[in-house]
Amino acid sequence: MKQNPIPQLGAATALVQLLSENPNLPAATWTIGEHALHGHLHEGGFGALGRYAGVLGGSIRPVADFPLDGQAMRSHYLCATWRDVAVEVVVIVPVAAESAVAA
Repeated sequence: MKQNPIPQLGAATALVQLLSENPNLPAATWTIGEHALHGHLHEGGFGALGRYAGVLGGSIRPVADFPLDGQAMRSHYLCATWRDVAVEVVVIVPVAAESAVAA
């Protein structure tokens, strides 16, 4: 009897390997999708995202600015592939007033 594969198992295994092989990466909150990982950094700012980029490669791109408690904020996404699994890591950082984009 052939069993159906577990869709999230590949992504979960990739996350375990990533964190086991790189124990000094900043802490993140992770969501495991069917074929992808999504991490959200809560501390460390852009530097923490850069540490993930150093391990994963990929590219970092800014996304639209948004207001939060009267301050302009911007999310930055790292999109990469780790062990054949798509990985997206995001961090939200304050935007300097002179570089904020009006909504």
